[in-house]
Amino acid sequence: MNRLAAGDYTVDVDPVGARIASIRHAPTGTEFLLTVPWGGEDWSGAYQSANSNEEWHRRYAGGWHTLVPNAGDARTLDGIAHPFHGEAAWRRWQSVGADAASCELAVVLRTAPLTVRRRVEATGAGVRVTQTVANHGAADAAFTWVEHPAFGPALIGPDAVVTIGGDRVDARFDAHSGFQELRAKGRGTAAIRNGRTAAVLAWDPEPFPYLYVWQEHRANTGFPWWGAADTIALEPASRPYEHDGGPLGPLVLAPGASMTAVFDLTCTVDPKEPS
Repeated sequence: MNRLAAGDYTVDVDPVGARIASIRHAPTGTEFLLTVPWGGEDWSGAYQSANSNEEWHRRYAGGWHTLVPNAGDARTLDGIAHPFHGEAAWRRWQSVGADAASCELAVVLRTAPLTVRRRVEATGAGVRVTQTVANHGAADAAFTWVEHPAFGPALIGPDAVVTIGGDRVDARFDAHSGFQELRAKGRGTAAIRNGRTAAVLAWDPEPFPYLYVWQEHRANTGFPWWGAADTIALEPASRPYEHDGGPLGPLVLAPGASMTAVFDLTCTVDPKEPS
């Protein structure tokens, strides 16, 4: 685990999936991302579930994942099996650089001719993610890309408000499970505010014109959550969640080409009592 720090924030980055496991406001101990009781389990040598959908949910540790080259249900395309939420989130990435405030990891995918490099930086006001996807193959490569930050209880409550592009999102925070798909607006911003705690995510909506909003608030008392998950995820996405079974995704890179995207998360904690 890479521990990064800048200003009042610490950020933990897991080499498995290049997952951001924690974004914490150190002075108050406020954790911004979802954590679950089984998040620290060692899965090496464990039996595999019959399908990757079930296995993903069995192992899911919360935090912030990147989903490349597929998102959603497992699918087979041109004889290649793509696991639930894409190969990149399952793989152990290689470290290619680190300092006190940032780290960079990389992975060479085998289900698509893509090399992915991900730089995570603690900014002093949250986190900046800069990710590059490059085609190392000899033909065009189509893929999907979704960022999957799942936020934790500090941002959840009866007075929490979610907005996209400044417009309020119909979100519920009682015992509830839900999913909705929205279109990005303006620069591409989504925010959640709960009292004096807030998180604002910003991205480029041209390659990521959708936002998935997933909610699980202790409503599912069976597998996989056992009533222990209380989260809302705000997920910039390159395509609608449901697709027609065509190409692997709407993003296409020519041989040797690459694309880079930046995602900024600004966090706010005001522990002061109102006067």
